[in-house]
Amino acid sequence: MPVCIIVSLAAATFSVRAVLTRKFVSALLFAGVLGLFTPFHPTHFTDLRTSILDMATLALFAASPIIFRKSAGPLALKHPTGKL
Repeated sequence: MPVCIIVSLAAATFSVRAVLTRKFVSALLFAGVLGLFTPFHPTHFTDLRTSILDMATLALFAASPIIFRKSAGPLALKHPTGKL
């Protein structure tokens, strides 16, 4: 149960962040995670499905820095030498 609360809070935070950065597909993915792991409506899956969902959620949270990073264009302009 405590893990569901932590995952739900993180998913809600990332979903809001995705909406604010106009990445709506990512917002839907994180909202889906929020729907699966909500502590207010527990769902019961088989052990195989639980393992698959855990790995998919872990991969999504691990990829979140890549999802929210800035593009390389402005970074190249700020480089001190002006070269990449």
